[in-house]
Amino acid sequence: MKKSHKSEKVNEAIKRALSEIFIYDLPLQDNMITVVKVDTAKDLSKSDVYFTALKDQERLAEELNQKSGYIGHLLSNRIKIRKIPQLKFIPLPQAV
Repeated sequence: MKKSHKSEKVNEAIKRALSEIFIYDLPLQDNMITVVKVDTAKDLSKSDVYFTALKDQERLAEELNQKSGYIGHLLSNRIKIRKIPQLKFIPLPQAV
């Protein structure tokens, strides 16, 4: 199903803001995370955030999902949309 222009803009804004958050607000000590794709529901209730990391993606996904409320708060400081979606972090399999 084709996404609307508005959905694509919201997804890109969230992706860009999360990338900045992981660089400046929540830097990872010995790991690096890349936000690959964001898929947000039309009603802005939830966002699936697909990412890759250098080390232990499954553990990192658990950690990020536990901190999703705080990350959502940081996100609300960076972008202005009517409702900040509930974030769910999903690791992508690493290509070898």
